[in-house]
Amino acid sequence: MTVAAPGPGDARLAVERVVDDAGLAAAHALRLAVFVDEQGVPVEEEIDDLDAAETTTHVLVRDPERDGEVVGTGRLLTDPGHPGEVHVGRVAVAAVARGTGAGAAVMRALEEIALAEHAVPGQDGRPVVRVLLSAQVQAIGFYERLGYAVSGPVYLDAGIDHRDAAKTLTADV
Repeated sequence: MTVAAPGPGDARLAVERVVDDAGLAAAHALRLAVFVDEQGVPVEEEIDDLDAAETTTHVLVRDPERDGEVVGTGRLLTDPGHPGEVHVGRVAVAAVARGTGAGAAVMRALEEIALAEHAVPGQDGRPVVRVLLSAQVQAIGFYERLGYAVSGPVYLDAGIDHRDAAKTLTADV
C-alpha cells in the first residue's frame, strides 16, 4: 500500500505494510536505532514475540528522496478476545525524518488498517474501532495533535515515562 500522506512535508512519503521477513528486519533496524541506541531501551525489551504474531501488523514509511530509506515504522496489535479494540505501539521515526510528517504517516496507515480490518458495528451501525497506545511523555503533544486523548498517571515502561492514550475511529459509510 502506498499512501500519499497529506500534511506538511509528508506528501512524498511512501507507506507500506510489512509482508515478509525483509520488511520486519527493516522495522527492527529502525526500532533498534531509535529505542535501543538513542533511548537506551534494553534490546531484550524492544524485540518481542508479538512482532511475529499473526495478529500483529507492521508498517514502514520510506522516503523516496532518501533512496527509499525506511524513516518510520509502527505496529498494530489485535486480540480476537477484544473485537473493536487495537493497540498501536513501537512507533519510531528516524532522527533525520523527525518533523517531516513520517510519524503522522505511520499513524494514519495504522489507523486505516485498524478501521478497515478490526472495526465492529457501532451503536449507529457504522464501523468503529478504539485505538489504544502507550505514549512516551515527550511525544504526548504529537499524539494529541492526531486526536488522541491522554489519560491516567505517568508510568515507567522500559525505563521511559509513558501515559495511556486512546482515540475512537468511526467509518463513514
